[in-house]
Amino acid sequence: MIEPNREIFWNIQNAWIMYSLAAIAVAVLVWSLIRIPRRWRVGRPANRFNNLYQRFCAFCRTAFIDGLLHRKFFGADKKDLRFRELYAGLAHFFVFSGAIIFLLGAFLDAVSHYLFHFMEGNFYLAYSVITDGFGILAIIGVLMLLVRRYIWKPERLDNKWDDLVTLLLIFVIIITGFMVEGLRISATEFDLFPDWAVWSPGGWVFAKAFYNLSLDAHLGWHAGLWWFHTVLSLGAIVYVSLFNTKLYHIIWDTVNVFFRNLGPRSALAPIDFEKTELFGASKIEDFTWKQLLDLDSCTRCGRCQDACPAYFSGKALNPKQVIQDLKLHLYKVYPGLDSVKPAESRQEMLGEVITEEVIWDCTTCRACMQACPVFIEHVDKIVDMRRNLAMEKSKFPEAVQEALKSLGTRGHPYRGTTATRTTWCEGLTIDTVSDAQDLDILYWVGCSAALDDRNMKVAQATAKVLQTADVKFAILGDEEACCGDPARRMGDEYLFQTICRQNIEVLKGHNVKKILTSCPHCFNSLKYEYPQFGGNYEVVHHTQFLAELLKNGRLNIKNPASLKAAYHDSCYLGRYNDIYDEPRQILEAVNSNTVELPRRKTDSFCCGGGGGHMWMEEDPDKRVNNRRMEEILKADVKCVATACPYCLTMFDDAIKAKEAEETVKALDLSELLAEAIEDNKSASA
Repeated sequence: MIEPNREIFWNIQNAWIMYSLAAIAVAVLVWSLIRIPRRWRVGRPANRFNNLYQRFCAFCRTAFIDGLLHRKFFGADKKDLRFRELYAGLAHFFVFSGAIIFLLGAFLDAVSHYLFHFMEGNFYLAYSVITDGFGILAIIGVLMLLVRRYIWKPERLDNKWDDLVTLLLIFVIIITGFMVEGLRISATEFDLFPDWAVWSPGGWVFAKAFYNLSLDAHLGWHAGLWWFHTVLSLGAIVYVSLFNTKLYHIIWDTVNVFFRNLGPRSALAPIDFEKTELFGASKIEDFTWKQLLDLDSCTRCGRCQDACPAYFSGKALNPKQVIQDLKLHLYKVYPGLDSVKPAESRQEMLGEVITEEVIWDCTTCRACMQACPVFIEHVDKIVDMRRNLAMEKSKFPEAVQEALKSLGTRGHPYRGTTATRTTWCEGLTIDTVSDAQDLDILYWVGCSAALDDRNMKVAQATAKVLQTADVKFAILGDEEACCGDPARRMGDEYLFQTICRQNIEVLKGHNVKKILTSCPHCFNSLKYEYPQFGGNYEVVHHTQFLAELLKNGRLNIKNPASLKAAYHDSCYLGRYNDIYDEPRQILEAVNSNTVELPRRKTDSFCCGGGGGHMWMEEDPDKRVNNRRMEEILKADVKCVATACPYCLTMFDDAIKAKEAEETVKALDLSELLAEAIEDNKSASA
């Protein structure tokens, strides 16, 4: 009995021509792989060759979860599975998986043909049905993408000729492959081995169509289409290599994912002022080679654009366009690759290529970076350009200038306040760290909770909860200064480092080891950015600490609420530091009627206060906080719970702007918890 099998080069003469063309295509690909990265070398050094084993392991996990399983399309996290983009995700998955299976199939074909033959029997039939099945899925995926791009036309997709050429190339290559297979099946298997043919469903369809052709026609059409299919496939490699087209992202994305930041994603890179006179980025060469690699890795998918709160609110910033504009600028400044020499004249990167308005629109919320499937670092580039505007050119909005001036002279950005660092705790018995005995933890109050009237209530509530749980804590009092986060995000790295080093000396003087913060910005800075300058502490956010107190039974809920409430994920607590569960545990403990907002966790929408925007004057029609409040009002909740003073302030402003004071209120989780653990009788007394 003859085992199911097929001849690799059936009906093909002079196969050596194919090998010659393949060698040329591979040579062109290698040539382009050597030439294109030359542009990146004009950038500054970046230590991305460290921890290679860790990088390899992280790359493998990402390739499986984000690449193969398409996590960025399909799910937020394992506890909160939702389909972000089901249609686009399925379409891309069909094309991607089809390409992977085709490459694997070609590899197995080569091994079976040149090393040892195993492509027969049940293995061959399984191989055939799997490769054909995924080929059919790839065709469906291409058609879905064509419909999406050229019929539905979502705003984020800026269709270019390369997009259409890429999709048509994939479609024609797969279809001609099935046609070649169909002609072979029709000529060799239909009559003699009909049971084999159905195991190649893609080819079987065309075999049925070609069945009535004469043998000569079969042979002629088969050979002609085989060579057309082969030349087109190899030509696609040459096309991609010569023109650095969209399909090249398969290579650059892989490289970019491997070299992504493995350190704290929330920490900005410091400037060593003793070794450099470069303040941020004013020219394309001022970016690092990794930041330039980012530019070639962008596929223009537009997910960052859809996620950006500034763009959604009608501002000038479009993170996708920033990357594309910088890429075009790089290619204009360095048009040649054989010798990397800059063009004689160029546009100013700051002001002409990327406008100042765009640079200052960013809230540093990191939604763009969270959405990007290839780990492009948008925020770092924007902050680098902001640094140059702030420290070298002294160009910043007037409100930013005033906030930075207040930071430098008064130690906080609230230039109009008359409150002191201890005004909030008047009437409460709270020790300063100088007087405290047997200290468990230092409560870092933060500028907002200490100096802003509304947020003082958060500090008071937090202190009351800690006292109820018999936590031995103290505050720095008048020795506390701003953590420096606003200065760093507004571009004044020098001021940040000055403040940071001063705070480290104060903390060292009191031998502080563990710090509690109410502000996610303080939390992020103290935990991940102070270690850059020798300040290493155990830092916990108040939601983490309070949730632990509840879990350990050190707090008793006596007065639970039943308002319809939802928790808003702060950018610096959630996307920056992955703290999602503890705030929800607190809210569920103190309120029996909790719901989720449509945009939540990693997809949460910024309040609009980060990146210095707490102190900026903005067009009322383009305020991010108003857009977020519109979503909260649509959710019909009576209370939006927060765990960030920026969010609380921005929501209070938005509630007033929307005249919704009677509809919804914004409260910090510590306020809700303080009310819930307070006995009604003692409260009324």
